[in-house]
Amino acid sequence: MKNLFRLSAILLLPMAASAGEPPEAPSPQPAAFVSEIPTTPKPARFWTPINLALVSADGFLKSYDMWSTMRNASRPNFVEHDPIARPFVHSGPVVAGLSQGALFATEVFTSYLLNKRGHRTMAKSLLLFAIGGNSAGIATSTH
Repeated sequence: MKNLFRLSAILLLPMAASAGEPPEAPSPQPAAFVSEIPTTPKPARFWTPINLALVSADGFLKSYDMWSTMRNASRPNFVEHDPIARPFVHSGPVVAGLSQGALFATEVFTSYLLNKRGHRTMAKSLLLFAIGGNSAGIATSTH
């Protein structure tokens, strides 16, 4: 019986010692898992003066390139050097115009999506690349 009393005293002693301590006061700082909700930046507008100028230049140069190519297609011994445009040029002006219109709409829409997702430099680079390709086509079509 003495052993049982000693064993229970040893087991209950730590509980009795901790019962006399005051409870911990809550910390004045908020919990670590609480944080402010980050604000997302407002997306940049696409139709800025620079993008308007790039889209307008792309549309104008694409139209002029197609016009000069179709004019040259009526000449004897005409060879289209652009392998992508070759099937459309030899299919007639309606098919060529529709293909250029679809290409232009795809370029502008892709540039818009890139701008919307925050890739503003890439959106402008796409339009500049299209302008460069049209300029090269004009340079080779107008002799």
